[in-house]
Amino acid sequence: MKRRDLACAIFVLAVTTGLGGCAAHEASVRSRLDSSGFTVETMGDPIVLSLPAPRLAASARDYAYLGPVEINHMGEREHYLWLGLASTVDRQFESVTPDTVDTMVLLVDGQPMILPLDNWVTSLDQLPYDTIAPLYATLAARASFDQIQRIASAESVEVHVITHDGSVERYRMWQGDFPSWSLLGNAE
Repeated sequence: MKRRDLACAIFVLAVTTGLGGCAAHEASVRSRLDSSGFTVETMGDPIVLSLPAPRLAASARDYAYLGPVEINHMGEREHYLWLGLASTVDRQFESVTPDTVDTMVLLVDGQPMILPLDNWVTSLDQLPYDTIAPLYATLAARASFDQIQRIASAESVEVHVITHDGSVERYRMWQGDFPSWSLLGNAE
């Protein structure tokens, strides 16, 4: 069994409750025609999650930007959960490289949704979301429209990532709300 698979199994067995949080803001859906001819639909802003990084500096934080993406290829729709990873620490200066993230586990009302991550590689001419902090990784998990709607209707959502070495990191809500995701796919 691979280390990552073992970490997923241990994590899923160890989790018994889900906690969520949200910040109030006006949600919107953004739709644009990409130069490749695809229609890309995203939320106006991604959810922002944070993870304290005290090993690097007292007030250092790593951030995860998370948002749903719908790409319409002439009526054929693909759905993703896009994940942008950022940090407030200049890791080159600290000589610390960020861990490679392989898997995202969402606890949706306490039930695990295990999503393997790949590098965000598409023929799109720009990233689906703008971020404030510079990104050191852009990743994506294929998701179904039903999974995105399940996340949007959940009472609680926790976001955990599992790194290549098997460690689990829980990101906390910083800004945004998952219920706004129910608007995706419903824009006129």
